[in-house]
Amino acid sequence: MSVQRSVVILALFACFILLSATAFAQSGTFTVGIRDACDPATFNAVIGPGTCIPGEHGKTVFNLFVKEVQHDRMAGAWYFSPLLNASAGKFRLITVNLMSGQATSLQNSGGELHTFTRVAKFGGGVVPFLNDLTGNHDVAPECMASENSSSIFVEAGTTEVGPVAGSTDLPAGISKWQCCIHPWMRMTVNVH
Repeated sequence: MSVQRSVVILALFACFILLSATAFAQSGTFTVGIRDACDPATFNAVIGPGTCIPGEHGKTVFNLFVKEVQHDRMAGAWYFSPLLNASAGKFRLITVNLMSGQATSLQNSGGELHTFTRVAKFGGGVVPFLNDLTGNHDVAPECMASENSSSIFVEAGTTEVGPVAGSTDLPAGISKWQCCIHPWMRMTVNVH
């Protein structure tokens, strides 16, 4: 077999592998992980019963949560994954790439209620106290709208069906998503 023919066969095989991986990625459901680390005893004592359910999600006591949000403008253990990457001690927003037609699911393994809400511009949420601590004084209008169809509520310890990539709920191009309770929880999604 000539070297030239071997190169062509290897190139065709590589294309097959790449196309197979792309087709598999498109057909697989993308799971948005929703995380927090609330301590049930202290969160429920301050905010009210049922605010944080017991579980293996975390042990961050309420007063340390407040101090962290006040100092860092966010609580590092409250995030959408795979949103945040630590880089030199700082967090940066990562864009998730999805293929049109790809399904999503929203899996809350934390102890609190969260939303997954499409917004035109990142902003504050529905909790004025957290908006003040994070400096998010301009509330995202989508968080305040009572008839917002793009807001999905995900109870602690549950998984909800998310929007399908390329649909009107998750359109082609880049869209912004945030939690309307914890406004630093953010994600951008690029649908191809």
